[in-house]
Amino acid sequence: MPRDVAVTSSLEPVRSPGHVSGSSFGPVAKVAGARWLAALMLAGISLASPSAFAEQASPADNASASESMSESVSGLVDESASEQAEQMPFVARDVASDANAGNGSARDIAPDLRMAIDVSGSMKHNDPTNLRASALDLLVTLLPERSRAGLWGFGEQVQPLLALGAVDAGWKQAARGLEGRLDDYEQYTDLEAGLRAAAEGADASIDGQGPRQVILLSDGMVDLREPSSEKAASDSASRQRITDELTPQLAAHNITVHTVALSRNADIDLLQQVADGTGGLATVAETPEDLLRAFLGALDRIVPGELVPLEDKRFTIDGSVEEFTALVFHGPDDSAPVLIAPDGQRYSLADKASLPEGVRWEHQPRYDLITVTDPEAGQWRIEGQVGVDSRITVVSDLALVSRPLPATLYRGFGYSLSASLVDGARDVDEQDFLATLDGNARLVPEDEGGMSAETAVVTTAQQRGLERDGAQFSVNMPPPQQPGGARLTLTIEGQRDGAPFARQLSQRTSVVDPLLVEPIGGNAQNSTPPSALEVSARHPLLNTANTQLDATLQGELLSVAEAGESRWRIELPPLERDVSADVQISARIVLGGSSRVIDLAPYTLNENAARRAANLDRSPIEGESFGEIQGLDQAVEEQEDLNDLLMKGRLPIDKVPALISQWFEGASDFAQREAESPQSRMIAYAVAGVIGLLVVIMLVRRMTRKPTQREEPHV
Repeated sequence: MPRDVAVTSSLEPVRSPGHVSGSSFGPVAKVAGARWLAALMLAGISLASPSAFAEQASPADNASASESMSESVSGLVDESASEQAEQMPFVARDVASDANAGNGSARDIAPDLRMAIDVSGSMKHNDPTNLRASALDLLVTLLPERSRAGLWGFGEQVQPLLALGAVDAGWKQAARGLEGRLDDYEQYTDLEAGLRAAAEGADASIDGQGPRQVILLSDGMVDLREPSSEKAASDSASRQRITDELTPQLAAHNITVHTVALSRNADIDLLQQVADGTGGLATVAETPEDLLRAFLGALDRIVPGELVPLEDKRFTIDGSVEEFTALVFHGPDDSAPVLIAPDGQRYSLADKASLPEGVRWEHQPRYDLITVTDPEAGQWRIEGQVGVDSRITVVSDLALVSRPLPATLYRGFGYSLSASLVDGARDVDEQDFLATLDGNARLVPEDEGGMSAETAVVTTAQQRGLERDGAQFSVNMPPPQQPGGARLTLTIEGQRDGAPFARQLSQRTSVVDPLLVEPIGGNAQNSTPPSALEVSARHPLLNTANTQLDATLQGELLSVAEAGESRWRIELPPLERDVSADVQISARIVLGGSSRVIDLAPYTLNENAARRAANLDRSPIEGESFGEIQGLDQAVEEQEDLNDLLMKGRLPIDKVPALISQWFEGASDFAQREAESPQSRMIAYAVAGVIGLLVVIMLVRRMTRKPTQREEPHV
């Protein structure tokens, strides 16, 4: 990204050493020639909380800039759960950030990004065109030059691809030259070593450094090079170390991991746990657009930018905007977009040589990056394809700021959001201007096709209006219900000096169940079903003391036992390999004196097998047996006759043809049986003779009847 493109400098709050208590902000740092916004996180802005009852918190509960961490957490989480709230990874990191910011040390911290990229052999199949290189190019383009970054490849071994260093023109050129190195495929996948190497860097130590952001991209699961007799145990042990040891260590040392699964065959549960445990974003990317979106979503959290809304290919620039950057996504075969200013002037790549001095343009096959300095105020338009996640980033002293929006939301749990409108180093105090402002918060699910907030059907979104108190905006959002990726957006709009004004914050997030279900035993490759399921708490406030599980399989209650402070074990009965069935799990949760029941997504056993009634090693399920209908008055013992169903008014419409067929078959059988009887034949002959005699008599009478003369009528 060009030096002056507007992005925020860090996830950490920036305050001056002389910062005083209250709602005002510390000075906003501007890097010379870059004007990076550096005051996005404030101690007085409430963090989106995963607390079960955060939606009940009022804006007055939000902590001020000088309040301690315990006070800010208790304002968001029910008092009865405040001690547990400190276990929440991203809350704990914000505490440390506030403490550092209070003494002025945080303002010198630049974004620190490390990438760990899977180069195992399976990537030949899951990324045959090396889309990782395209996504990496986007990331390199958008990284601000005051940040630090490094890249590692991992397969059987870890390969340092680009040493951790300051991002400048030389570093970006070296990063763009790595495309060939990403094709050096290796046979195995050591996820643990790749993640550890990126987190530690050249220091070979997790601790002793400032906040770090890691992007972990993989298409598989832990797959170590071990003898066949030891491989399963070694793979399992490495996976366990990642979840139980490495992830908590990373969280404790302020290291956030954003995970990207490049295939549904990846260990998505493991990647989700790592992201959840460190406060990062977990994404599944199955298309080129998904991959670009995943990298952009991670970058939004590393260097979040100030946006203006982009709707119907239009956006409004107000007089306070010093510069804007349009990131426009499109298809690889689409032509570059055309940018049209409020006065009608057209900017296009075809006329790149004649672009004004204040316009910079970078074109790539799937996106264009257009930066305009000192732009004209008014409504701008874009001609051409405008894809998902296109955005307009601005540089302005008038900024909507908040702490990072939550990377993970939990089904059934509400959360609170808060932001503030600032003008440089202070809150906006123009009352006439503030009175015009209105806003909302929206959570829009992304479907499997990649739908985002710009194109999603409004009815699928959760939306609530923001409450304003001066320059402060807050909202309590309802519990999300639809699992999967989503975009969380805060928007304010109004009028300033008679002209339209708008600001927006937008980040991707994941909606997950508050409990994670994993199989124990079994083998998916040979369709051997697991012997049990292990359920663990994803939500940091849940444990066996406040959560009770019920599980059923085909209507039968299963045994649930506690397996730790926040783990449960569900025993499964024997199940045939060729049978698919769902385990239904519900959780009754009691927090703060209130209870709720959350039904988890069904866990499917033998997902690829036929879905039919299973023999669960217990008494067979009683059912009805259906046989062939043999006659009008015949029925199989286990079956109710169709005639009876008709008389009772319970005959389904689709059974009418069968009933008619049954009648004809019965009549035919009766006629055939009667025709084969000798007595019946004699009676038939006698009846035929009588009928014949009657016919002859009628004919004779008719022939011998005298004709009658007709008289003409007299008038």
